[in-house]
Amino acid sequence: MPFVVDIDKARADFPDFEFVSALTPSEQKAAFHVRRGTDDLCLKIIAPNHSLERAQREVAAMQEIDQPNVVKLIEYVFSSKGGRTTHYMVEEFIQGHDLAQDIRPGLCWPLEQIKKVFGELCDGLSELRRRNIVHRDLKPNNIRIRESGSPVIIDFGLARMLDLDSLTQTGMKVGTPLYFSPEQCVGDKHSIDHRTDLYALGAIMFQAATGKHPCHTARTIDDLFQAVCQGVKISDDAEFASLPDGLKMIITRLLEKERSRRPVSADLVAKLLRSIK
Repeated sequence: MPFVVDIDKARADFPDFEFVSALTPSEQKAAFHVRRGTDDLCLKIIAPNHSLERAQREVAAMQEIDQPNVVKLIEYVFSSKGGRTTHYMVEEFIQGHDLAQDIRPGLCWPLEQIKKVFGELCDGLSELRRRNIVHRDLKPNNIRIRESGSPVIIDFGLARMLDLDSLTQTGMKVGTPLYFSPEQCVGDKHSIDHRTDLYALGAIMFQAATGKHPCHTARTIDDLFQAVCQGVKISDDAEFASLPDGLKMIITRLLEKERSRRPVSADLVAKLLRSIK
């Protein structure tokens, strides 16, 4: 169930902010578009039952990043009032829309749009890799598109810093099933690395290019997991077959079942994308 905070209560609890609107909440956080002075910001109030250690790791994952394709953390604060402690974070507010609005059945993006959006997403993922961070929940709803058309990766609630012990139990599946990699499908936390995010990127890229999910024929979650774990079959898809050879090669490599067969880095994917004529 989403963690919902009434906007009037939020106004009373956070008088330093002007509340513009409530944003879509998650199980871990209530979110609001707010203003402080002339700055548009995103205020996220952390649910009391959410793991404080996981929230602090999300902050640790974000606080050093200053890259235009990754959302910027402004501050992380906890306050105590009336014996109740509230944790919240303030991020930049991304004027624009979710990528999910641009990923629709039957809608195939032009090549130049694919190169721009996914090339810049690779720039953001490259920054995450440099800092040893895996997002683990890359999906259209976790990517905002600025009014300029540039993408921004948001919501690091499931991010993992590879140089710290995992908070996820072995066998536990975390993320969004539609964008799971094979290693996520089986709950193999020890195999999670930057190539896990590249797999999700490939699934989203396939959707943008063909107007359908690579496992669009799956009818149940079990069908989906089986298709992913066996290796998605995309080569015979008519829309996919009509794509430029360079783009087909990139998507095919990103969606490889074995991590070792996926591209070694997002930097390489960006370079290959931008070289397609």
